[in-house]
Amino acid sequence: MNISRGLFGWSPPHIQPLTPVSEVSEPPESPSPYMDTNAEAAAAAAEMEEEMEDDGDDEIEPPPAAVPFSRLFACADRLDWFLMVVGSVAAAAHGTALVVYLHYFAKIIQLLSLKSVSEEDLHSRFIELALRIVYIAAGVFAAGWIEVTCWILTGERQTAVIRSKYVHVLLNQDMSFFDTYGNNGDIVSQVLSDVLLIQSALSEKVGNYIHNMATFFSGLVVGFINCWQIALITLATGPFIVAAGGISNIFLHRLAENIQDAYAEAASIAEQVNSFVCILDRK
Repeated sequence: MNISRGLFGWSPPHIQPLTPVSEVSEPPESPSPYMDTNAEAAAAAAEMEEEMEDDGDDEIEPPPAAVPFSRLFACADRLDWFLMVVGSVAAAAHGTALVVYLHYFAKIIQLLSLKSVSEEDLHSRFIELALRIVYIAAGVFAAGWIEVTCWILTGERQTAVIRSKYVHVLLNQDMSFFDTYGNNGDIVSQVLSDVLLIQSALSEKVGNYIHNMATFFSGLVVGFINCWQIALITLATGPFIVAAGGISNIFLHRLAENIQDAYAEAASIAEQVNSFVCILDRK
């Protein structure tokens, strides 16, 4: 019997525990079919709104967690990793070459200031140092070309994957999503601006960061080797430079947020105008 009930989709009623009932107690009144359902619905809606307001006041949503830097390369494949490694090596060589060039240029200036050296010896040493600078220039040209090419290629490839995944996720949404969230240009403008930021970071900023850090550390090494007193003086100004860069980044971030909000508002207004024009054309 239990098996047949389970197969046909019905089950025996739940049996409540027996409770003692006094002789004076009366059975509960059954709800009248003529009750005002609209009043009950309004009262229930008001209660639900009050509960939601109380929950909103009590519970504050925590800010979203920061995404780690490694997630920037989440869409990279083997070819992208190869391009990034080659681009990083080229960027480090490009940044170090500037310090090495300044080192040999200072040697040339020091050589020209010497008076106890014969003209033949001076000429030979000058040619040797000049050739080294020419070799450094050729290496800088090759390293810079490789750096820019590799990072631009991997940035284009990874952002293309991000765009395709976004379109795939967007097409899998229900129709209610487009009626509630996708009816204005906020989402499209947000995704476009985020993809442009990711592409800018991959194609330019990561390579520039490696380039500048290589210049910084190689400059410290060469400075401590040649004159450690001047290197200590320049190192003392590092915190002020970092503070100035951090303040400028804060202002640039706020400016980018304002620009993004303006683009989103403009996209929503343009979409409303287009829909209004389409309605007038149909009439």
